[in-house]
Amino acid sequence: MDWGDSYRDRVRRSGIAAIASLALLSLCAATTLAARPSYSGTLLNSPLLWATVDVCRSSAAGDVVGVRGSMPGTGNSGEQMYMIFRLQYRGPHDKWHYLEDADSGLLAAGSSQFRSRQAGLDFHLSPGDGTASVVRGIVKFEWRIATRVMHETKLETTAGHIATAGASPRGFSVAHCAIS
Repeated sequence: MDWGDSYRDRVRRSGIAAIASLALLSLCAATTLAARPSYSGTLLNSPLLWATVDVCRSSAAGDVVGVRGSMPGTGNSGEQMYMIFRLQYRGPHDKWHYLEDADSGLLAAGSSQFRSRQAGLDFHLSPGDGTASVVRGIVKFEWRIATRVMHETKLETTAGHIATAGASPRGFSVAHCAIS
């Protein structure tokens, strides 16, 4: 047998083995991804996912609007849950607009290993001009592993939720808040 042919055969066989290994790895990765449960549908339809206005106080010194959110955990202890709270006011023609400087930024709600977590924020607004406005909260929910967002959604505030802390008066939960 010619050493050149033997060398070419060995290179060809190792190339074929490398291609077969890559194909097998790709198949395993695709199977693993397909077998991994998708929590998105369950999370986004969960009764534990909600946003509400839990404080609505108007006074001459200024207004306070509290927004609270609840989000279900995925059971994954390596995943963290976050919320962003914002306020909107109802303008002309019933269109909603974001209030300037009424944005919490990203706030940690805790580990996703828990069944659900709640968080909230009170917005302290400067006294207005006496004109009544209707405001609501918008809460963005994120489930993350490190900095990678695994799931996310955004909800407007709705009424009828049981907030475990921060509601004033106790048990208060509305979709909108009238302030002056």
